[in-house]
Amino acid sequence: MDLNAQQQDLELLDSVRNFTLEHRHPLVEGFKPAMRDWGTQWQATSADYLPVGDILATAVKRCDAASQKLVETFVRHNRRLHWEQSYRQQDGLVADAMLAAYGFAEIIGLRGPFVSERIRAGIAIWGARIDYPPHRHQAEEIYLLLAGSAEFSFDNNAVQTCRAGDVVYVESNRRHGFRTTDESLVVFYLWQAGDLRQTSSFV
Repeated sequence: MDLNAQQQDLELLDSVRNFTLEHRHPLVEGFKPAMRDWGTQWQATSADYLPVGDILATAVKRCDAASQKLVETFVRHNRRLHWEQSYRQQDGLVADAMLAAYGFAEIIGLRGPFVSERIRAGIAIWGARIDYPPHRHQAEEIYLLLAGSAEFSFDNNAVQTCRAGDVVYVESNRRHGFRTTDESLVVFYLWQAGDLRQTSSFV
């Protein structure tokens, strides 16, 4: 067992749990029980760098005090995080521009360093002027916007501009998408009550 890696991961775990459990928005309350009892298992994950992760270093200056502490933790661990993308170019589900400027790092979940079948938690980044097409998934989801802004759409209705500090809740199987504005978007995300690694459907 790599005790040094585990200790560093524990700093990330404490950061994401504290951020969630101390958050006072009513929409976050429903995710707190699963966050309190996420599980007990740690697994080593390999570092997998994506350039989009470097956005964190500049985004931290655009965060409020509570979010800044969380993002600073991710900045310190950026090069050892396992950055991922849900989509591949050959699948043709999202534009190449999105694939060039997006990624996420899971801390709690089925593939994160802290294994959980109850909740998925991590940080995600999209560059400026990126379209994330309308999609849906089984799990309910919440975005806690840490830096930047985006125009969200739900069920093909009128767009809603959301900014750093806002909380966006998405019910199970609700169609949703967004377009980032002229600045990159950084969010803390939570999934629960469904397949935690489901690839979204675009139909």
